[in-house]
This record gives sequence, C-alpha cells and structure tokens, in this order.
Amino acid sequence: MTAQKVDIGFLEERDNWLLHPKFFPSKVGGKPAWLDLKNLPHPNELTCKKCSEPLIFLCQIYAPYEERTDAFHRTIFLFVCRNGVCCQTNASDNFLVLRCQLSRQNDYYSHEPCEEIESQAFSMDKWPNLCNVCGTRAPSHCAKCKKTYYCSRKHQVLDWQKGHKAMCSELQTLDSYKPNNFKVTQAGKALLFKEWELIVDEEDEDDPKNVDENEEMEKLRKLMQEKRAGTLSNVSEDELEQYTKAQPEDKVFNKFSKRINRHPDQVLRYDRGGQPLWITSNTGSCVDDIPNCQYCGGERQFELQMMPQLLNFIDVGIELNSIDWGVLVVYTCKSSCNQGPAYKQEFLTKQDLSN
Repeated sequence: MTAQKVDIGFLEERDNWLLHPKFFPSKVGGKPAWLDLKNLPHPNELTCKKCSEPLIFLCQIYAPYEERTDAFHRTIFLFVCRNGVCCQTNASDNFLVLRCQLSRQNDYYSHEPCEEIESQAFSMDKWPNLCNVCGTRAPSHCAKCKKTYYCSRKHQVLDWQKGHKAMCSELQTLDSYKPNNFKVTQAGKALLFKEWELIVDEEDEDDPKNVDENEEMEKLRKLMQEKRAGTLSNVSEDELEQYTKAQPEDKVFNKFSKRINRHPDQVLRYDRGGQPLWITSNTGSCVDDIPNCQYCGGERQFELQMMPQLLNFIDVGIELNSIDWGVLVVYTCKSSCNQGPAYKQEFLTKQDLSN
C-alpha cells in the first residue's frame, strides 16, 4: 500500500486456502488469518463492551512498513459484536481494532513469499489451538473427543448443534486428528460473515466532469434499492434529497457522495497519515478526542476507514436491530510502536449518517 495516495479496496470471491496466514491476506469475513501465531489475544480480550458476548472477526488489512525491519509484516484486524442491539449511533463500543507486526525474519513464515500451492504443508502444531467456530484462541476443548477446541461455551454449544454431535464419537476413535484451523465449519457459516478477499489499488484521482446532480441522485437511489449502499438505505427520501443538494451545511455529505460515486463498490479507503472521508458534517465526538497510544504514549494518526458498502457483502440484514454504520475510522500509533502485547489495541470511531 502507498501512504502518499488514497488506496481503495474492493471485494472478490477467493478460495479459502488462498486466504491462509502464510499469504498475508487482506480479507473480510470467515476466520481471522492471524499474523503472530503464538501470542494470540485471550478470548477475554475479544468480548463486546456492551453485552460481553464474543466478538466476531470482521476484516483485516495487510499494511506493512516495508522499510522497517520490525514491521516488515503488519496487519490491522477489526472485530465486531453481532448483536444488533449493541450497535448504537456514533458509538463504537461494539468494535475492537488490533494491530500486529513482525520482522521479516520470524518464527512463523519463510523469508521469501510462499508459492500458491494448496497442498503445501503449514503446521500449526506448535501454536495455540483455535476455536473450531470462530478461529480465535481456544483454551477449552470438547470433553468427549478432546480434539475440537473452543473459545467459549457459547461457541461449543453452537458447534455441537451444527455438526460436532454427529462426528464426536468418530473423532474419539482417531489416534491423530489435525483440524483445518482456518476453514469455516458449518457452525462458523451460521455465525461468521461471508468470506472475501480484499483487493486494494490506488484510487483514480481524476474528478468526473460535468456530473449531473439528478443523475448522481438516481445512481444513489439505485444502490439503495439493490441494498448496496449500506447505512444510506436507512435514510428517507426526503432526507436524501436534503443531503444530496449542494447546500452549505451539507457539503461534507455531498463530497462523500461524489467521491464514492467514482467507485460505488469500494469497501475500504486507506490513507495512512491522511484524513478520513467523513459521511456527514456532524462529526461530533468522532474527532474530538483521539487518544494517544496506550503503549508508547505517542500520538495516533488516521490509517484507514471501512465504508458502508461493506454491509451489503456480509449478509447482516436490514432489519431495525442489525449491525450498521456510516463509516468506521481507524487511528493507529503514528510510530507503529513495538511496546506491549503482540496484538495491540488501536482506536476506532464510528460515524453514522443520522444523529
């Protein structure tokens, strides 16, 4: 990724094995492709601040500092609570963002890029067990077969209902069993978001010429009808008319609308050290207090944002109590420090279109 220009991300379907950690993927949904495979966050760190339920992996963005030895590999991870009632306007307590980085010479991956060969072995035997449902660290296992691991009782119960009950006895008879820690199980399909590869490229900076306001309005309506405009679909037609008109108080939304209109399916904007593309002028607490890094004390800077279009690719539904957002804006330690745990918490703020 480049830091000088805005990069934007789009989603493409990809075989699961090509999203393995050894390929350092950027991805949405499925199980996390962890970077540091040993020092994983404890399940207690991956719970919702509102309801205390396990958070679910949303996406990860591979964003290395290739010029730095200690951050040659670097990934940002986002997690979210699936309970819609925990999703409140302009509040981000139901989200968690983690940063992890490694030197090129490390305990997990080869110095040179791996070939894309499906049968190529990659042992997880030395590293912590992963939850059979969500792919996070799993301190507990099935008491009967002792071969399937879980992060929580809730996920164990779900897995039992979705298939483990039928195969538990068979697993008990096996002398050795090596689960595919990154493949989505039937229980995972019932809980996790649909898996996609995140393809990132530079944004076309050429402004569209002579954009007709009515034409732009019609395109936005069409996106809403196709459920491809994320949180914009929650805005009434009267509100949409108001926002789309180039009135002084609506310049921020007008800028947002015109900017994304160039590439309507973008789900990511990456601009390390740049500025977010806000969805409305009502930023409120979104930008009032960006805390310093809790590990080194240094300031944080904007790095990336997830766009509302992502909602339409992960099957969250459009009912009243579903997950929703306008933009998810991530700030990370400006120096990308190495203090603290392998997976360091960074700062996320959520801005919604409605107040």
